[in-house]
Amino acid sequence: MTSPSDLMARIEGSLLDPRLTPAEAVARLRSWEDLGLVHVIAPPGLLAVLEPETHPGVSFAGAVAFPSGGSTLANKRMELLECVRLGAKAATAVLSPSLVLSSAVSALEKEMAALLSTAPELQVRFLVDVARVPEGPMTLLLRLLKACRPSHLVPADGVYSAPCGPVEVARLRARLPRKVRVMALADPNGPNEASAYLDSGADMLCTANPECLVGAVP
Repeated sequence: MTSPSDLMARIEGSLLDPRLTPAEAVARLRSWEDLGLVHVIAPPGLLAVLEPETHPGVSFAGAVAFPSGGSTLANKRMELLECVRLGAKAATAVLSPSLVLSSAVSALEKEMAALLSTAPELQVRFLVDVARVPEGPMTLLLRLLKACRPSHLVPADGVYSAPCGPVEVARLRARLPRKVRVMALADPNGPNEASAYLDSGADMLCTANPECLVGAVP
């Protein structure tokens, strides 16, 4: 089982619930800081409210084209630049599902390259709804990931926010190039479930309920 200190270092608290008010987001962030959480993701609108520069102990990530990935490439690039302006150190960008599913090689390659080059100071991750990607397009996607090397692949399952289980994470990890890390989306019920994801090959775990991992009341 992953040690408590190592577990918290590999957890990213998610503030991506669209129903979350700014006041609730601020309150959650403060409580997470008390727990020792050092990674948080939020949409650009909330980043502006949270003011990352006032939380030097937290590394913030922005969510780009979340959850559908249907924004134009120009809009995605503008969102990345906005994440930089607001103080984020990383960004999770949803790849265009239509490009992934249709195996549109040149367009998908262009999108990936543009997202990685727009803000070199950002650690850019790609979120893909892997549950809906057939084997052929998946093989192509993996080949492009090997070539472009985002910091992480964030696999989703069906609705862009549901988790892939530890077994699915392990299978994906086995197919990915080693330099592309995996960030799992999950809401585990406790440290044991969280450790199962990390032991399966996930490098980080993004969850809306990090309180559950240290025994506090969610």
